[in-house]
Order: sequence, then structure tokens, then C-alpha cells
Amino acid sequence: MKYILLSTLLFLAAAVTGQDSGEQYISAETAKKQYGKLAKQSHYVFAESRENPIRWNDSLKISWLKNDFIKNNFELKARPGEYFVYQVGVWASSGDIQDLEIKFSDLKSKDGKTIPSKQVSCFNAGGIDYLGKPFSKKINVQNSKVQALWVGADLTGVAKGIYNGTTTILVNGKKQSIKIQLTVDGNAVENHGYNEGKGLSRMNWLNSTVGIDAEITKGFQPVTRKDKTLHILGRSFVIGSDGLPAEINSFFTSSNQRISEKGEPITGGAFRFVVEKANGEIIRLTPGAVKFIEEKQGHINWQVKNTSAECELTCSGSLNYDGFVDYKVSVKALKPLKIKDIRLEVPVAKEKSTYMMGLNREGGLRPDSWKWQWDTTKNQDALWLGAVNGGLRLKWKAENYKLPLVNIYYKFEPLRLPPSWGNENKGGVNVEEKGNSILVSAYSGSREMAAGSVQNYDFELLITPFKFISNEKKYGDRYFHGGGTNAISKVDKAEKAGANIINIHHAEDIYPFINYPYLDENTAELKTLVDKAHNQKKRLKLYYTTRELTKNIPEFQAFYSLNGEILFPGPGNASRTEALHPKGPNEWLVKNLREKYVPAWYNPVSEGKFKGSIDLSVITTPNSRLNNFYIAGLDWMVQNLKIDGIYIDDAALDRFTLQRARKVIDQNRPEGRIDLHSWNHFNNWAGFASCLNLYMDLLPYLDLVWIGEARDYNRAPDHWLVEVSGIPFGLPGQMLEGGGNPWRGMVYGITNRSGWTGNVPDELWKFWDEHNFKDKELLGYWDKDCPVKTNNEHVISSIFKGKNESVIAIANWDKEAQSASVLIDWNALGYDASKCTISMPFVKDFQDEQPLQSLSSVNVPGGKGFMIVVKENK
Repeated sequence: MKYILLSTLLFLAAAVTGQDSGEQYISAETAKKQYGKLAKQSHYVFAESRENPIRWNDSLKISWLKNDFIKNNFELKARPGEYFVYQVGVWASSGDIQDLEIKFSDLKSKDGKTIPSKQVSCFNAGGIDYLGKPFSKKINVQNSKVQALWVGADLTGVAKGIYNGTTTILVNGKKQSIKIQLTVDGNAVENHGYNEGKGLSRMNWLNSTVGIDAEITKGFQPVTRKDKTLHILGRSFVIGSDGLPAEINSFFTSSNQRISEKGEPITGGAFRFVVEKANGEIIRLTPGAVKFIEEKQGHINWQVKNTSAECELTCSGSLNYDGFVDYKVSVKALKPLKIKDIRLEVPVAKEKSTYMMGLNREGGLRPDSWKWQWDTTKNQDALWLGAVNGGLRLKWKAENYKLPLVNIYYKFEPLRLPPSWGNENKGGVNVEEKGNSILVSAYSGSREMAAGSVQNYDFELLITPFKFISNEKKYGDRYFHGGGTNAISKVDKAEKAGANIINIHHAEDIYPFINYPYLDENTAELKTLVDKAHNQKKRLKLYYTTRELTKNIPEFQAFYSLNGEILFPGPGNASRTEALHPKGPNEWLVKNLREKYVPAWYNPVSEGKFKGSIDLSVITTPNSRLNNFYIAGLDWMVQNLKIDGIYIDDAALDRFTLQRARKVIDQNRPEGRIDLHSWNHFNNWAGFASCLNLYMDLLPYLDLVWIGEARDYNRAPDHWLVEVSGIPFGLPGQMLEGGGNPWRGMVYGITNRSGWTGNVPDELWKFWDEHNFKDKELLGYWDKDCPVKTNNEHVISSIFKGKNESVIAIANWDKEAQSASVLIDWNALGYDASKCTISMPFVKDFQDEQPLQSLSSVNVPGGKGFMIVVKENK
């Protein structure tokens, strides 16, 4: 134990100083003066082991300059079965280097054994992207800079022996080759070396394809088609002759707890794409045949080419099983055109447009009209219109789209104005009532198009809700989250609270560094923690996301060498973030990274073996190979640590990656869970974004949303419903800030979670069990068929309906006490009023027991409420 602690402290000390023990560095400028012969070359090549990452791009070790890597073997040692990595360094000693190439020979032993060159690759030169597709990268090195190239060799099936070969660097036809001598010896390594992060074998996770397959995730149904009508779980989609949606329907019941046989229209007519010339004439496009390009259980793709003498409109669509619809729409001018407007008109049924969220409007009731124009200082490019059991989110984009940064980091990578929709800020969106529909008109304004020019008017649809709400999860999953930094104590705390799922945050004694739970020094203790939870019949989940990465990971320098692919290339030492680094980055970052980074989470570790060290992180680049690393790491944890899922905090993830995560968890831990937490982004720092709009494409793969940080629980009920409850999207929700408001939360059947605040939900959980909430159907105040209402606009009521017993939840949204009559439609409820008893039972810290002769006058304290039990005595 002493040795482990000492080695850990030495590792952390080296990370802080940024120096290799016993090695002397000199600046590139000094190297030019002292090693003039080398500096006259176009480039200088050297090699380094994995144990000593090349740290700085403006400095060189003297040993690199003294050794002749061209003549002498660079000796490396690996174990059989290992994914082995090493480094090649390139110093651009006399000018910029463009399009550097790196090539590998076969590695051969004297007795004829071979490691084929195809098993060796350079991470800097490309690999497999986050969608599972091969890609290549150009390698450029600025004058006087040093570039680390990380090389990986797959030694699966390689026999013991000494293997010789070369690694060659080519610059403008000039090449330098390093002699590589690789000794493969010792005991075969387990799992390619992934079980030990210090060997950097996990670099291969960057090219992982785990979770990429044609299977649909659990709980959904395959996409089916009959002619031009497509069906997915609870929704139907009709393709119009032009390729755009002609009709979209929802089959979800009022509170998304079941799917009915009869559907309700979400759309109020067919989508319409309009090309209007400067003279006001609408170009009449003739649709061709609907061609189905690909039909699989997970998606169906189609294309239609619409033509006229003046332009072509090609419409390519894809409906996915989760309710995601991707449209690529291109307008090609066949002759010079003067355009007044090109727009997309989307009629949404009035009954399915009760609520609205997005385009600078917080979630809640839809206004009569709304006007918005593009402004990329705000993280706004999408609009959701819906009712609880049916809605559409539209998102407009073009070929230049890139996932922006989120939270307080938005300004470092904001939205990019789409050339088509944005049109130099001429474009925007109008929402207004028109007949029996709400018309969404996304316009782009005037422009001129030369013959042959193309504009890409791409957009996405999300058809809500995504799935029906599981009462088993909503009322059966009880979270313990928080309660100090002593992780092992939380199992017993959860037991005392009555919780059955434990979320372990980072900044814990045995999980000190953000988003890297599998550090060698703490995985054994995490496994002990998971085992203890399982022994007490509890599930245990870990904080795990990709928005930022700690400097304390073995791969940090290797990731940094990928030049912005993994670690976001921000302003570096000039970075400022209002909340965490208002005066600039931490000293370690200033000295060791210097450029191309954005500082993020910072935390001194106060407990455990890492006490005294610092968790210091930087922002990552969205949709990079880090997503592959993330999924491979999750796969490793569910198989080796047996964790029961993950807790995501303000995701930088895309829907495809979260779909992969869902598959990994479902395949290995069938009762696993994914929950999402988010801070309230509707402010200047974060670009005035509504969280559930921002992350809506992730929702199909979640089990719960915890959208509560910085929430005001005095907001109106419609805001609660859309932005807090999760119900319109088919998910349970929970409250956070200050413990939420338990009385108002019960109107939606939600609580907070235990361990985070003193306002504990434990007694409400007991009440749920005593009254079998898992077997009841929520009929909310938003449902026209809800059999309960009040005569006071400030007092809102919902009912949890059972066969012979129902529970009415009422809450006062006013600060002052209100008197209200609770009115029950007994026929709609299906109870015989003469056989019913009404009671208000005692629930600790929620309500006292009160005698009820009638519900004609109930006095409800300001900001509070009651639960009333109605029981039919047979």
C-alpha cells in the first residue's frame, strides 16, 4: 500500500512539474543554435517511449538531439497480445511542414516471424470516426515546433521474439527512417492491455466501434413501411409526393403511459417547401417518384427529385426508429434566379401546439404568435411545438453545421450561421395561427442564385413523445445522489433513505478526477464499492460524460498531440470563463499547455489517497474520436466493474453515441440506467438555450431527466410540465434546486433525490408504495379527460387513477393560501360516489392527517398542496 501511494504521488508530482525525471529540455531556438547541422534539415525525426510523453511543442530533450535515430535501433519492449504504443517526434527545424506522411514497414524476426505493417498505424494520421467510418488527417507542423506522433501496434497473436523494421517520415519527398527494434516477451497480457491504463493501450479505444450495429435499442420497435406510410413506436409518418412529410400522427395516450389504437394528427397538413421569385411568382416543382434508398429495421431512407425549368429541389429523408427524422434538401438553380424567399412551411395541428420551447422562448404555453431571427450569439436553432402526447421539434442547419459547445463554454464554439437558412442574417422563423393549424414558417429571405449554384436547406425533425413512461421506473427507481465525498459510506446512507440506485459523482475519494473513472489507482476500490452496493440489492452508477477531461489521465499528452481533435483548441492562456476561471487558467495549464485549450472543471482533492492533488480539466471537442474512447471505456466498466449505468452532466454527446451507450448498458446490465442532469442554460453565458430542447435528440436513450439546477420552482405549471417533468417526451423527471417543491412536484408525480438536500423524498416514496403508484395511471390537469379539477386557477390538480383507489394531488401556485373546491367527475373516474371514502393521510414533512367531510372547500397553504386518497369500497 505504501508503494502504491508513493508511486501515485510521484506520478502526480511529475504531472504538475511537466518534466521527465533526469531529463533536460532546451527551447527550439536554443536547439537551432547549439545543433546547427540538425536545424538546417527540413525536419528532424526522433523516437520516444510511451512512458515519457512528448510534452511541449516548443522544446526538445537534449537526448533526442544527441542520439542518432537514423543509424541506431530504437529499442522497445512489449508483451504478447498487447496493443502497444510508442512515439515518433518531428521537429520542423527550418520551415513549416505541410502534409507530413508516416509509413511503416513490416516488423520481422530473424526466424521468419512477422508483424505486418497493416497492424501498425498512427493516431495523428486518422482512424475510425465516432460514426464508425474510416478517415484520414493531414499532419502539418509549424516552423520550429515539435509534433508528437503516436503510433499503435496490435500485437494480438504475435509470438515472442525480437522484431526489426522502420518507421519513415516523408516531407516533400524527403524521408527519414527510424530503426525500430521491438522485443515481444513475458507473459501474455490480458484484454490487449486495456486493464492497465498506464501502458496507454487504451489509445486504441479512439478507434473503437463498440455499440455500432444495425440492432435497435431495447424498448423500441423496428421501422415498418406500407407504401408511403411508415410506422415506429407510437407514431406514423406519411411521405408526400415531394418527399416531405404529408402527415404525422401520434398514438400515445394523454400522459404517455400507453399506446392506443387510434391516432391523433400532429400535423395540420403537408409540409411545403416554397421557392418564391423576386416578382412574387412561386416556382412550380413537379415531383418525381419516391425512391426508397435503404430499408432496415432501424431506419428507412428515401429520395425525391422535384424539377422545374428554373431549379431542382432534391429531397432526401430518413426516418429512424427513435423518432428522429433527418432531411437533406438541396435547391439547385438551373438558370440565374432572383429570389424573394425560400422557405419551409410546417402546419402543426392546434391541438398538438399547446406548448412551445425554443427560439428564445422558454418552455411553456405557446404565444399567439412568435417571431425570431438568426443570431449565433445565442444557442438557438430549434423549435419544439407540442402537446403532452404529440409534438414536433424542428432544427434548421446546413453543410457547415458543427455541434456547438454548451454551458458557460458556448462562446468558444457557438453555432455557425447556415448559409441557406441564415442568409447573412436575413433568415428567421415565424409562428402564427392560421385556420385550424399553427403555421411554422422558416424563411431565408432574398438572394440571387447563379446557374448551377446550390443551397442546402437541411433540417431535422424529432417526433415526440419518444416512448411511453414506465411506471416501474418512475415510481420504483429511487436515487441517492450526493452526501459527501466518502463514496463507500453512500451504500449504507442509501439503505437508510430507502433508495435503490446510487449515483457516484466525480470529486469523490475513490473517483477524484472528472470523466476518468478507470484510473489504475482507484478501479479496485470502485469494484469493491459496486460489489457492496450489489450485495445490498442496489444498483450503482458513475458520473461519466465527455464535455471535459482531467489532466490527470495517462492519455492526456497523447490526446493533446492530436491538435484539437480531442481537446478543444481554444484561446489557451488567454481563455477566460466567468464561473471557474475569470482571471485566467490555472498555473499548470499556463506552463504546460500554453496554447489551444479552454480551462474547465477545477477541484482540489481533499480526501483519500489522492488528497492534496488537483483535478484540473480542459474542454473537449464534440463529435470526435473521444466518443469512441468514451463508449469503449463504458464497455470496459460494465464488464469489469459491473456498474449499472451512467449519470450524464450537460452532455457534449450526440444521439448516435448515446445510442451506442444505451446498447452497451442494455447488453451487459439489463437493468442499467442512464440519467441526464443539466444546469439552466437560459442565460447569456450559455446562449439562452432551453436544456430539453438542446438535448432532445438524446432523450430516447435516457431513463430519467434531472433538469433542475438553477430552476425556479415558482414558475407557472406549463413551464414545469415542459422543462422539468419530462412527461411530454416520455420520461420521468426529478427536481433539484433547493430540493424542489414536493407539493407541486406531486402534480406531475415527481420528487427530488435523496442525499442532495435536506428536503428528502423518503416519506413520499413510502406513500407511493403504500398506495401502489406503479399500478396507477396519471391523468394530469393538461388532459381534457382528467376527472378532477378545481375552481381556483391557482390550485392545480392531477389524479393517479387506480381500479378501486385513486390519489388526487393538488398544489397551490400562489404565494398566499387559497381556498378551492376539488371537483370530481365520478362517471369519468368510474367510481360510485356513494361507495367512496375520501381521506388525507399523514405523510411526514408533507401533510398532516386531516378529516375530510367534503372537497367543496379545501384551504391550501401558499406554495404547498395535499394528496387526497379516494377509495371505492366494494
